[in-house]
Amino acid sequence: MNASHLDAPEGPSDPWFRTRSPEQAMDVRGAAFYPHRLRLLGSSNNFALKQRVSHIGPITVGDTVYETDVAVEFDDDRAHYHVLIPLNGCLESRYRGQPLTSTPTLASIYRPDAEMAATWWPGGSRHLAVKLDQVAVDRALEALVQGRLDSAIEFDPALPLTAGAAQEWVRLLVLVHRQLENPDSMLGNSLVLAPLVESLIHGFLLVANHPYRESLTTPAEPGRPAAVGDAMGLIEAEPHLPLTTSQLAMHCHVSVRSLQEGFRKHLGMSPMAYLREVRLRRAHSDLRAADPSHTTVAAVAHRWGFTHLGRFATAHKRMYGETPHEALRAANSAQREPLAS
Repeated sequence: MNASHLDAPEGPSDPWFRTRSPEQAMDVRGAAFYPHRLRLLGSSNNFALKQRVSHIGPITVGDTVYETDVAVEFDDDRAHYHVLIPLNGCLESRYRGQPLTSTPTLASIYRPDAEMAATWWPGGSRHLAVKLDQVAVDRALEALVQGRLDSAIEFDPALPLTAGAAQEWVRLLVLVHRQLENPDSMLGNSLVLAPLVESLIHGFLLVANHPYRESLTTPAEPGRPAAVGDAMGLIEAEPHLPLTTSQLAMHCHVSVRSLQEGFRKHLGMSPMAYLREVRLRRAHSDLRAADPSHTTVAAVAHRWGFTHLGRFATAHKRMYGETPHEALRAANSAQREPLAS
């Protein structure tokens, strides 16, 4: 990518922000992430920043390219965990007084309360910066282990990206980041976004190394049947809400893992799978009761959080033996059938 390309708009929906001003670059990146000091290591004539940022609830993702070598220094007091994932190239940083190198196969994790500085950000390299709200991450871990944390999680600063689980987490991040660029994306629907946020945070806790990781991978005791029943009742009563497993576990006074294991043992599925099943039942009921001249399958599917119409149709046919369109046509036929005299 050459510097002149940064001046060329990619169309009316171009999500990239571009600037050749170091001061504006600091302002824009500081607003999206943290206040910082930018130092040019390469020629100021070649300086340019290209960036696109998306906000996924308590998570901010930024895809960033500097066109000349730079160094970046941050304040030590932040309210977020930070993950730096090179998509190409590398980045050298200083963390807690020690050098740290990030590559496409080795991401870096920085705690909220520790020194963090990019000592060499090579020009032309492309990095995914992920800012995760500390409170959201800490509360998610507390729900998983059913205990209180006394301080920020002590993550290993090196996050290998060679394992399948870590690669899947990065792919999910990139997918959600790009989908949010579309103003018509259903990810803006809280029914879809809340479980995705929980999946991204839980995925981060599972792939990163920290003192609680082993307890997350150890089989949990199944939730007591009463807790499972309570969670089922909450789902049945309010399937239209953006429920998550963490919220259900908190309401039922069990850990997330215990509730998941309880659902698996007693229902053969996860809490979120049961929620999808309930929403599918409600969607089927809406289709059967709909006025086909004013309702579409897509509208009903989106109302209940089904963003992929093909998968919605497959699940609907598997459960009811007919496609959503057939259910809607059946409703149309029933409405046209004359009343018996």
